[in-house]
Amino acid sequence: MDGNARPDRQEFTLPDLDSSAAMELDSHGLLDVAGASVDAFDTARSAAEGTEIPWPPDAIENVAICGMGGSAAAGDLVLGAYRERVRRPAQVIRDYYVPGWVGESTLGILSSYSGTTEETLTCGMQVLDYNAPAVCITSGGKLRDYYEEREVPIVPVPPGLQPRSALLHMLVPLVIILQRMEIIPDISADLEEARETVAAAVAAYGPEVPQAENPAKQLAATLEGSMPVIWGAELTAPVAMRWKCQFNENAKVPSYWAALPELDHNEIVGMEGMGPIGPVTRILMLREERQHRQNQRRFEYTKELVEQDVKGVMNIVADGETALARMLDLVMLGDYTSIYLGLLQGTDPGPVDVISRLKDRLASTGFGRTAGQQG
Repeated sequence: MDGNARPDRQEFTLPDLDSSAAMELDSHGLLDVAGASVDAFDTARSAAEGTEIPWPPDAIENVAICGMGGSAAAGDLVLGAYRERVRRPAQVIRDYYVPGWVGESTLGILSSYSGTTEETLTCGMQVLDYNAPAVCITSGGKLRDYYEEREVPIVPVPPGLQPRSALLHMLVPLVIILQRMEIIPDISADLEEARETVAAAVAAYGPEVPQAENPAKQLAATLEGSMPVIWGAELTAPVAMRWKCQFNENAKVPSYWAALPELDHNEIVGMEGMGPIGPVTRILMLREERQHRQNQRRFEYTKELVEQDVKGVMNIVADGETALARMLDLVMLGDYTSIYLGLLQGTDPGPVDVISRLKDRLASTGFGRTAGQQG
């Protein structure tokens, strides 16, 4: 067997998700981190509320949220949850350059868990070059050092986590910053229900809950040996992207996402050519009761049209009164499921070695003034 080959999964016994053997595969303690989500929520809220922001809300005309990977996901999710209530234009920037509309009335939010993400560092320098007010959310690194020297507000984040596991540390401050700058309305009640939702998810999906009573373990078992394709709409569109990324990184499986209604104008045609990958593809439709009635119909009609081409189509429905709670309800289920799917397949969900190798290659080139960990 060559050094790059993986053992055939029939050569060893797959772990039981209720066994200690399965949990021992989690070398980075991702399940422990997920289990501490309520503490993460509270810590993040306190940090954001305690950060001084010197600019008046009426000085801001638009918002550029700069980030990559898990750090950018926070922006996608917040703007998705509040897409109908955002009072000024806001966009997530995943790039080395900020758009031409960034200027002195733009609030630049630099979101990098590690503080060493080269794309975000580059955008951050441009934001200051354009004299735009800025706020930084980071655990440290060059980003924190750069902004501390320039007396830019910094929301501190605890270090030592995988960026994808630090979502609440990045998301909750973003919600509070946008509220404080009146980009979104007062959402204090939303935050309270969101915290309750996170607590309920930990209680329902944690490793101590047996598979017979644990929806996340059951979903992971259903997906074992499959390629997940996740479809969302409106609020659940960025959640679908989060699920896709979590399946990639935690379960180490190929996974893809798309959003209604756009996918009905192209992707459904491609389903006719699934060929040999059809029998291993499961489509997960992320739904919530407040989606536009036409999207509700599209989910049903699209399921009927494509289910013959894939292994299965599942509806997964969000629970919660507020948009933030419904979004986090699905996020928590996806996070736990992706970890369990990795464990079920005998895979350590923690390491992302290929990203580290790419990071090392980029750092060795001496790119500009920045290089480092992604996220």
